[in-house]
Amino acid sequence: MSDAGSTADTTGTPTGGLAMLFLGTLILAPMLLLVQCGHTDGHVVVTGSPHGDFRFEATDCHGLAPYGRYGANVHGPGHDDGAVYVTVDPLSGTEIQIEVPGSCRNADGTDCIVFQVPEAACAIYEATVENTGLVVNDVRLVKGHATLECTLDDGTEVSGHIAFDGC
Repeated sequence: MSDAGSTADTTGTPTGGLAMLFLGTLILAPMLLLVQCGHTDGHVVVTGSPHGDFRFEATDCHGLAPYGRYGANVHGPGHDDGAVYVTVDPLSGTEIQIEVPGSCRNADGTDCIVFQVPEAACAIYEATVENTGLVVNDVRLVKGHATLECTLDDGTEVSGHIAFDGC
């Protein structure tokens, strides 16, 4: 016989556990996305430069839209560990610039030595930037790559490949 005032037996129904799992996912997913938005891969080697020889390893990236440019800042782990800037300008086309590691005058990685890699100096000059379709904090994320085999007018040799996504 059952008690008329009792509630239905919910033993074995996973609603409480599923609700907690769903809530945990809603909280953790945005936090994980904020840890590192971009993914990078590759390196660039510079030899014979007036600024010395170096190998740049890509570890992170940021989009340049907040600075009024369409492209990415692909950089090393610290503020002064170098960078490769891949941008597309509607008037001048694709541009690649390299920031020399250890050249920044300020602790926050600003006022650094940066040099242009002109397409005319390269046997291989491939660079792309395109939208990913994602927007974070009103910034459209980009992806792309750059592949270089170049000898600049001053004898500097630049070679390598970097890829970036979600910057």
